[in-house]
Amino acid sequence: MAQFTYGDIPDEFHTKKYIMISKHLWKLHKHLGYEIFLDMVENCPDYIHPELKERLDQTIETAKQTFEGKIKDPSKTVSYFLFPPVISVRADLNQGLMKLLYGESIDTSFVVINDATKEIFMVLNCHAEDGIPVDWWVVEPDDELLDRRHMRLGYKIREIPKKLKKVNKISEAVINIFKDIRNERAPQWSSSDYQVGTLWGTAMANILCERSSYESVGSLWDGLMAKKHYGLPDYWFMFYPLPQMLNMFLLTGRKEWMLKFDGLITKHQLYVQGLEDMAIDWLQGHYPEVWELVFMDQYKREGMPMPYLSIDTTPPNPKKDKKLYKTEKFEWEYPSRDDFFTIEDLGVSLDEAVKGVFLDVNHETKRKPTPDDVISTGLGTHTKFVK
Repeated sequence: MAQFTYGDIPDEFHTKKYIMISKHLWKLHKHLGYEIFLDMVENCPDYIHPELKERLDQTIETAKQTFEGKIKDPSKTVSYFLFPPVISVRADLNQGLMKLLYGESIDTSFVVINDATKEIFMVLNCHAEDGIPVDWWVVEPDDELLDRRHMRLGYKIREIPKKLKKVNKISEAVINIFKDIRNERAPQWSSSDYQVGTLWGTAMANILCERSSYESVGSLWDGLMAKKHYGLPDYWFMFYPLPQMLNMFLLTGRKEWMLKFDGLITKHQLYVQGLEDMAIDWLQGHYPEVWELVFMDQYKREGMPMPYLSIDTTPPNPKKDKKLYKTEKFEWEYPSRDDFFTIEDLGVSLDEAVKGVFLDVNHETKRKPTPDDVISTGLGTHTKFVK
């Protein structure tokens, strides 16, 4: 039973107004209070590096083995994308999509801001050549690098969000200083393009909770269009500079964005997104209540929407309904809930489901999936082929 309301979140919590498009975080707050977000952020430094190492090493190894022809069937293998590293992509599409979006040689920085302190507390840096990820490194909260100052502005890296406030200004400042750092650490890539993804920690947490690849892509649109479509104070996150193709996709609307982007990452096939062992152990060991409320609800109780439902979802929108914050009716409206499915429908065990399930269904499939629709289970080089 829900215990907490929207009013229980302090006004000084920077992204309070974004909670209505944070489907999973709103559920957590209603049952556990917003302090659960703060606690997880406070305790995640010990978890972040080994988790990202597991994810990115797997991303790089999958891309490498695909390029070398060692993956048995790349079209049935899914791993996480290099940038942003919260989106799943089919192994045979990964290299081409990286080149299509970012060019031949690219450095990326995934910059995460603590919603409570308004400080940068993590940066994930990656490099790709010819669409293939080749290197990465992480800046953790206590890293001295975050105390380095911007040459022109004089601000410490960690302080930039406090000083500049707007996400586009933060991104511009961050990209300037990280280009300098890149040139010092890897001068051989000094002429490569640079891409920054700047996001608030709540945005990252919400999208990491999402098990449906379609729903994750929808969450990207919500964050990038938070200001323009939902009338929120600023972006929830942004890519800087925004690739022209993504900008064109955004302007077509949420549904078309999802269809276009899901076509690029999986040819519209649905992936129940896999989790690494480190993530599973950390969540189950430290936050069993979060595991139950968010993950088990999707796996076994409430279920996940079929793609045709996801693309026609209507999220709560304060720009259209000025009373939303008072009524707290932050429900996501799906055309129907009849075709929400659980892992029981797939005929897979929980152990298999948490590692990922790739399905031969898409936005034109107007029914629940069955065991016959399971293409493979697992993630990256650990994929097990079913058919």
